[in-house]
Amino acid sequence: MTFRSFVAAGLAALTLGLTGAAHATDEFPSRPITFVVPYAPGGPADLIARMIANKMSEFTKEPIIVENRAGAGGNIAGDYIARAKKDGYTLLFGSSPVLVINPALYNNLKFDPLKDFEPIAEFGSLPNAVLVTSNLPVSNTKELIDYAKKNMATYASAGSGGTTHLSGLMFAKSAGVELTHIPFKGSGPALQSLLGDQVTMTFTDVFTAHPFIEAGKLKILGVTSSVRSELFPDVKTLQEQGMKDIDINVFFALLAPAGIPDAVKSKLAEFSGRVLADAEVQQKLKARGLILPPSASPEYLRKKMETETPLWAQLIKETNAKID
Repeated sequence: MTFRSFVAAGLAALTLGLTGAAHATDEFPSRPITFVVPYAPGGPADLIARMIANKMSEFTKEPIIVENRAGAGGNIAGDYIARAKKDGYTLLFGSSPVLVINPALYNNLKFDPLKDFEPIAEFGSLPNAVLVTSNLPVSNTKELIDYAKKNMATYASAGSGGTTHLSGLMFAKSAGVELTHIPFKGSGPALQSLLGDQVTMTFTDVFTAHPFIEAGKLKILGVTSSVRSELFPDVKTLQEQGMKDIDINVFFALLAPAGIPDAVKSKLAEFSGRVLADAEVQQKLKARGLILPPSASPEYLRKKMETETPLWAQLIKETNAKID
């Protein structure tokens, strides 16, 4: 083979390869997509992921599988996605702890969410409720703060490092009271400890708390978001009750490994936008207590992550939050 024919053959092969790659991107998706959830089945992230996957599969025309990879505060799934193939078929359906909180909590994190993930879309945020038992002699946060100043007060969380833990730290800091943190493995055990009068209070997402409040077993004294929850429109936010520095939500979002083709990212963003624009999906998300985002764009999610990451790092530093 002459040098000229060798070069010509090489260019032909390269052109064929690029054409094949472009064709594969044009056909995306051509096989099932997997949403990896960093938590066990049954929790808010898992339930929301399954709802979104079910609706999105109508647009992708391919099945979307939800796979749970729980452990290490969500870091096992985060590390898995950071190393996953960059083709758009393996995605992270994550939430605030993995995306903006853990970088400041874990010293040896093996991935950087801002560098290793490609934002696709946010699907809503969920505030926490300030909960006490129905027999605690308080009816608002001012009375709760007064009670905590006169008595030894404890609060249960769904685990160290999550927003239920950090909500308690922020509440104590803002109120000028001392609260002892009692971590549990999940919202269920944390709520049971409160129902059994083993702790003074807890911070649990409004959807999980809703049936206990409706049954009269627990009292809700406030919500941690800057706007009221549609599940409890008559309940004031902590900001409305004088805690101007508290605005805590867990947001849920879809991300890909960094480096996926732009065309694949655009298609995933398009599918996500169509899901979030669906009236039935919006109704279901609101029924779970979620506050819908103003935009489903990748740019909005990236900006949110870039904004919240240093804010959580500052809070963790100021409160000396640790993984118990």
